[in-house]
Amino acid sequence: MYTAAFFISDYHKKAETFGVSVCLNKEIISVGTFNKGLKVEEKSALLRIIKEHNKKEDEDFFYMDPGICVELKFSSFEHHKIINPVFTKFLYNQNWQDCTLENLLATERTTLTNPDKPLFPNTNITKLDYILYLKEVSPYFLPFLENRLLTTIRFPHGLFGESFYQKQCPDYAPSYIETCVKEDIQYIVCNNLETLLWLGNQLAFEFHIPFETIYSNSMPSEIVFDLDPPSSEHFHMAIEAAKVLQNILDRLHLLSFLKISGNKGIQVYLPLPEKTFSYDEVRSFTEFIANYMIVAEPELFTIERLKKNRKNRLYIDYIQHSEGKTIIAPYSIRGNKGGYVACPIEWRELTDSLHPSQFSMKVVLHRLDKGINPFSTYFEAKEKQPFRQVLDVLKQKQ
Repeated sequence: MYTAAFFISDYHKKAETFGVSVCLNKEIISVGTFNKGLKVEEKSALLRIIKEHNKKEDEDFFYMDPGICVELKFSSFEHHKIINPVFTKFLYNQNWQDCTLENLLATERTTLTNPDKPLFPNTNITKLDYILYLKEVSPYFLPFLENRLLTTIRFPHGLFGESFYQKQCPDYAPSYIETCVKEDIQYIVCNNLETLLWLGNQLAFEFHIPFETIYSNSMPSEIVFDLDPPSSEHFHMAIEAAKVLQNILDRLHLLSFLKISGNKGIQVYLPLPEKTFSYDEVRSFTEFIANYMIVAEPELFTIERLKKNRKNRLYIDYIQHSEGKTIIAPYSIRGNKGGYVACPIEWRELTDSLHPSQFSMKVVLHRLDKGINPFSTYFEAKEKQPFRQVLDVLKQKQ
């Protein structure tokens, strides 16, 4: 259970619940209601004060100006609401303006520093907005980070300063940060919300993960086709490539998932059962598919690694799919001027009007709130993926 300070903002007459809020800069944010924990005499006294000093009353509510502060225990803070709140005591000497969202978030073992720091040019996105995004998206984000060696890109000053890659866990990391050593590097393994929020407070924007877990015995957990056009202005080429690839994968009866990279490309995922296929086996498949696409559309696709030789064709990067190489994790934001998200999308969303700029943090959270979760069956698909049959046929033809 966590503990934080709130101020009472209303009372619901029929439900007999007290609404509580916190401050976000100069804005008042409602974060839930409570009715448990109050003694009979405490509830009577509180109701009397509310009835005598409310600023407004209607059929359902008494509304209060900020002033009465309380301490509540709660199990978690999700979707901007406290879960399972229980009254513990009145805070008679507490200034209601000190009941802040920053302090509420700090209950997750992470002290939020510089919450008002701006992160992106020409936007009003602050560090607090980013932390709130990580908090809200964590149920969808963490499963893809679980047991993966993490490489991040740190932006200590947002996009207003220099950035750097970070693989090695810093010496100042708190004791609850899990790590795993590989090739003399002590990587962070982000398996829980506390670690995710700590990384967010360090302004780690980009979360890059390998294709294998720390328990995989060097076997990939998925195949990812990275469809990389020459520039963001050529994003339409990534759309066309994804459509071509979808047609091929559908004919092979393979289960595939789609993700905007957040920068200029599109990534197509094929989940695989754990500890089943080697990188060499997977490589024979990805190379075959890449060459098939080039034969089908030689003017559109290339596997040429040197940019100068690609001649404005879309690069199909199948070589990048190997042990130790990384890909941007689903739901990670990117270090570009818009702070766009590497967002999973439905195949039906693959239209000519699609663009990475449509997937800000705010939009992604709104999609999830509406139940738009294109990777919802991703881990279930791992065991259903008929990849062995496809691989066996491919071996027979070689």
